[in-house]
Amino acid sequence: MDKIVDKIVGMGVPGLMFIVAMSMTGLSGAAAITAALALLGPGGMIGGVITLLAAGAISSALSEYGFDAIFRAVIRKLYAKGESKQTIKDKINKGPWSSKLKAKAIADLNSL
Repeated sequence: MDKIVDKIVGMGVPGLMFIVAMSMTGLSGAAAITAALALLGPGGMIGGVITLLAAGAISSALSEYGFDAIFRAVIRKLYAKGESKQTIKDKINKGPWSSKLKAKAIADLNSL
């Protein structure tokens, strides 16, 4: 069991996501792998693989820079690419974030 745990730890967050998805299928073997990948992302198995790759990249960035820094960088990049402050504020207000984080994001946007 230690060997399996070490391999999953090597995969990080995507490994955990994959194990959870496999356990939700109620299947075993290749059928569990196929069903788990299809469950993870839009577009079937290929979407699941892409979702796992994206989760790995995002979790790596979060661990290196922190959530707040990435959140603010995305807001700045949206503004730099030509979105108006109002459309960005609307997206922030519609998001599932805490009111504290929304206020910080809008304050950061207003300082641009």
